[in-house]
Amino acid sequence: MASILDVLSVSWLKETYLLGVDLTLDDGTDYPDAMFEQSILSAVAHVEHELGIKVVQMAVSDEMHDAHDWEREAWWPFRLDHRPVISIDGFRLKYGSADPVIMPIGWCQLVSPEHGQVHLVPSQESIGSYRYRVGIPIIMGDIFQPKSYIPGYFRFDYTAGFAYVTGTQVFAIGETSKTIAFATAFPNAEYNVRVSAVMAGDPVPTPPAVDVSAITKTGFTLTIAAQAAQVTVTWIAAGVPRDIIHVVGLMASMLPLDIAGDLIAGAGIASKAIGVDGLHASVNTTSSATNSGYGARVLQFEKELKHLIPALRAKYRIMQFGVI
Repeated sequence: MASILDVLSVSWLKETYLLGVDLTLDDGTDYPDAMFEQSILSAVAHVEHELGIKVVQMAVSDEMHDAHDWEREAWWPFRLDHRPVISIDGFRLKYGSADPVIMPIGWCQLVSPEHGQVHLVPSQESIGSYRYRVGIPIIMGDIFQPKSYIPGYFRFDYTAGFAYVTGTQVFAIGETSKTIAFATAFPNAEYNVRVSAVMAGDPVPTPPAVDVSAITKTGFTLTIAAQAAQVTVTWIAAGVPRDIIHVVGLMASMLPLDIAGDLIAGAGIASKAIGVDGLHASVNTTSSATNSGYGARVLQFEKELKHLIPALRAKYRIMQFGVI
């Protein structure tokens, strides 16, 4: 299982949103990767709170939802707490302290993964001591009778966030095409595939370009030119939409840009001049006591975020209604 830092990596941030920025300290050493990783993780957390979604894939266990009898007319609609939903992994009914009864996962219809919308549509599968009657699950026995409201009656296990799948494919000498098949299908075919190739040999030759095509929910195809040596291709398929990736990149670049802007001519220096025997040279930067050296880029990124965030919020946020 790939992590968020495999997809939104330090090298990705440096090569895109921080392109052209001097990312070294006064002594010439590179900024530590920990600073970039912290920036990326903080940006991901900010996006999750802002949009009410999970960017990092997570497993949710035993999430409880109440049973209201009137909801049976709408096929028991549920709005799961964490979104988007990748898969429903378990479904149970539990009445108070009684032992839970395992229900068929096939009853759970994931109507809208982006909004975590699930409905229960019964089938003919056996459910032990429970049965479905006129749209409501009933406990059978002498003690319990049908109820119009049962707290914490429905229990769900599921996987939320955006899917990340990684793998390695070896091309033998002369092979040019490989088809990758996922163990579990992606919710849609709008995922991104990133590849890197290594070629066998001494000295190590330059690896060939890798083409990604035939992208579907169940897999994709890798293609290279015929080679005289073995080629190993490492790939990552990430379900994070490109617009969310863009927002994370803009946000994650703010801290490195602020630090680099402060050090653009040396720590605490906005301008400097050198003169020797009548020859003078001076350097002035946009850095000042109140302005970062890369302030213009920061302002441009902030301007883009002001347009992107409302659009993403409209797509992922759920409208709340209140009745008095």
